[in-house]
Amino acid sequence: MALVLIPGPDNAPSASNDWDKINNVLQTIGLDTSSPLRISGSNILRGSVIFFAGAWYVADADTAITGSTTNYVRLTNSAGTVTAAFVSSFSGVTFNRTWNGWYDSSLRLYLFDEIKAYAAGAVTSPVTIKNYRPSLNWSKAISRVLSAANLARLFRVDSEILLIGSGTWTVPSGVYWIEGEIIAPGEHGEAGGVEYSGRGGDSGRRVSFGFAVTPGQVLSRTVTSASTIFNGITALAGGGISGGAAQRAFSSTSSAIGGNGGGITTTEYDGGGGAGGNSGRLYIPAGDGSPGKLGSVRIR
Repeated sequence: MALVLIPGPDNAPSASNDWDKINNVLQTIGLDTSSPLRISGSNILRGSVIFFAGAWYVADADTAITGSTTNYVRLTNSAGTVTAAFVSSFSGVTFNRTWNGWYDSSLRLYLFDEIKAYAAGAVTSPVTIKNYRPSLNWSKAISRVLSAANLARLFRVDSEILLIGSGTWTVPSGVYWIEGEIIAPGEHGEAGGVEYSGRGGDSGRRVSFGFAVTPGQVLSRTVTSASTIFNGITALAGGGISGGAAQRAFSSTSSAIGGNGGGITTTEYDGGGGAGGNSGRLYIPAGDGSPGKLGSVRIR
């Protein structure tokens, strides 16, 4: 159970065994054509092909990697024997264009998931396509790329989400950007007076937002008659569509109808303003204004 060297031929093949060596090298290259996964758990898998400092090696069986599992495997060649060990440090490792691999100054080869390393910031950019491994690291790594170009918003919720009442919301898997509106509550309508009705309350203002998030992140919201707060962003009551104006009564025996509330007043959570109270008339007191509708948060 080891990484076995595949000897190459002499510079000028002169014997039948030289041609056998050529065939063996070609077969080794063929084994690696589909770039199968080389590491699983704490083993280099049987049949894995590794090009190490100009020489070809093939794992003749699942080959153990020593040490505690980390994200990086270091291969060391000691007098022709290649050993594998997990290491935690990636310091001093760069991509060697002579051998097209990640090596340190002691010419030790490192195997790792480049996408995962890139997502963690361990490498400045991925280099070899064969080390791209589809996994949960993809979403994080791609998000890092797109965030740098202000494009993380591509990873958004599939459809609009309405959040009502106070509580928390957990960012779904695969979502790295949210945007939408915080809808403030509507203002309370004014009370009517002796001669004039009350003015309708203004609808709640709508505050747009957009920011990066991570899956599993928990965002809080507080919805009251005074404001709507989402992830620290506050939308105070009113400030939206103006409520209807107050009306003057024609006489002491008639009553002026209060102004309509501003905005959408037929449904809850849209921040519609409350209606103004009617004016008073003979023997009938003026009406109180109606409360505004509560606000909400819409994510899309």
